[in-house]
Amino acid sequence: MNNLFDISSEERNRILNLHESATKRQYLTLEQVAQPQYYSTTTSKPINTTFPVQNVGDNFEYGKTESPNVKSKIISLKPKIDKFIKDDGGKNFLITITAGESKVTNPKGFEEKGSLALARANSVKGYFEEVFQDLIKNGVLTIKVPTDVSQVSLGKTLYDKTKGDINNPDKKKLYNDEQFVRFTITGSGSKCNFNFDNKAGQGVPNLDYVTTDEILEGKGEATFTPGQIPDRLVIMDSQGNIETDTGYITGDVSKYPDWKYTPLYVYLLTLVSQNNPVAVSGSEILTITVTDYADLVKQLLNDPNSRRYEKMGSEIEPGLRAMASMIKKGIKEFVIYKLSNSGTIVQFDSPNNDKKIKVYSPIGTDKIKTGYGLVGRCIN
Repeated sequence: MNNLFDISSEERNRILNLHESATKRQYLTLEQVAQPQYYSTTTSKPINTTFPVQNVGDNFEYGKTESPNVKSKIISLKPKIDKFIKDDGGKNFLITITAGESKVTNPKGFEEKGSLALARANSVKGYFEEVFQDLIKNGVLTIKVPTDVSQVSLGKTLYDKTKGDINNPDKKKLYNDEQFVRFTITGSGSKCNFNFDNKAGQGVPNLDYVTTDEILEGKGEATFTPGQIPDRLVIMDSQGNIETDTGYITGDVSKYPDWKYTPLYVYLLTLVSQNNPVAVSGSEILTITVTDYADLVKQLLNDPNSRRYEKMGSEIEPGLRAMASMIKKGIKEFVIYKLSNSGTIVQFDSPNNDKKIKVYSPIGTDKIKTGYGLVGRCIN
C-alpha cells in the first residue's frame, strides 16, 4: 500500500465512539461481548504432562516384596506409557515411585517400620528397569525411588493386635489405604504441545498488536481458529524472518449476511497498515483497490449487485463512514482478510528451539476484543 494518509486523533475517536455507542444498543455475538480489558500477551495453558497415578501396592501379597502381578501390570501399561511419551513431545521423563505402610506389624525380616514399603518400592523400580530398559539406557526415562525408610510414608492409624484391629472393617480399610506403592510419570513437556488461549484480547501499538509471542520447540502443527474478528498468525525464524504467514483470517461465519467483509474491520486494518506496517504488511496481506465509495461497497458486499443491504449495524455504519472519509482524501486501497469457517492448520519445525509463533490482533475497541484458539501438537 503506497498511499499514506493522516487522520486526526479526534476523527479516529469519533469513528470508534460511533461504534461503541452503537454497540451498547445492539446485540453482539459472544466473541464481541464487552470483556474485562487487558493488553497482555496470552499465557500458555499447560498440556497434561503427567501420566495418571498408578497404585500397585494392592498387588503385593502379605509380607512379600516381589510380585509377578505388579510386573504384569506394568507390562500391560507399557503401550499407554509409550503413547504418553510420544504424545508429550518431551525428551526426558521422570518416574517417581512412592511407598507407604501402615502400623500393622510387619513380617519377620522387616521389623523396622518402613522397610517393607522401601523394599517393595525398589522392586517396582526393578520391574521398570526390565520393561523399559531401552528408554532408561537412552536417558529418556529416569527413576526416582526412596532410598531410606525415612523417605516412605508411615500410617497413622493405630494398631493393636490384642484388640483384633486387623478384623475391624473400618480400620482394615484405613490400613489398606496406608499400604501402597504408587508411581507417576512426569514429562518435561514441549512447546510443540501447547494451548495458547485468548478469550478476549487486543494488542497494543507499541508491541505491534501482538497477543501471542512464544518460542516453539520441536516439530509439530498448530491449529489456529480465530472468530469473526480477523487475526494473523506468523512463524518466524531466529533472525525474525517470516516462514509462515496466514495473513488476516477469520474462523467463523460473519453475523452480517449481507456483508462479505465487515466494514469496521476493513477500516481498522487499513488504518493500522498506515501506522504500524509490522502488524499489517507482507505478501499474505490482502487488499482491494476501489475507484470510489460505490465501488468499495460493491467489493465488500456478498452480492455486488445488491441494492438492499444492512447499513446500520454497529460494525457497519461507522466503518463505512470512516472509509468514505478516506476515499475523499485520496485513499483507494483497503486491507481485507481471508474468510474461513474453521480456521487453518500450519506446520512448523524448530529443531534448535529458536523459532517463534506470533499472533497479531489489532482490531478492537474498549468494548470489543478478538478471541482465538491456538493449539499445537507434536509430530514425530
